[in-house]
Amino acid sequence: MHSDTIAPFHKQQPKTVFIIDDNAMMRSMMRLGANEAELAVLGEAGTAQAGLARCLQLMPDIVLLDLGLPDGDGLELLTELKARSPDVFVIVVSGHNDQEVVRAAVSRGALGFIVKPFSIGSITDTLVAARRRLATRQ
Repeated sequence: MHSDTIAPFHKQQPKTVFIIDDNAMMRSMMRLGANEAELAVLGEAGTAQAGLARCLQLMPDIVLLDLGLPDGDGLELLTELKARSPDVFVIVVSGHNDQEVVRAAVSRGALGFIVKPFSIGSITDTLVAARRRLATRQ
């Protein structure tokens, strides 16, 4: 008698997030939002250089990126991240919400734009939407 074997059920890998923001309180709020969205936070950085280096090393699914960094322009970092890791979802977080900044971020590959100050709920909602988009991409 021949029995078919059933492949074991593999739980889907958790999606990952990396946070780049120079404000520790903002990073903490983003981390809470990511945890509520059931995403694994791989790490965080307070500068553009450290953020780029760590993202290229860790290859997160999603990057939360502040535009106002002490050592570089967040829009330039966005361009560099997308050039080196085209599949990464970048969500810009900024206190600047004028249309030119939003348009520039989207044209450089940002998936979303969150305006500071923000609530943990807005971060969670945006990350849940990004996680869903990631799931449909695979």
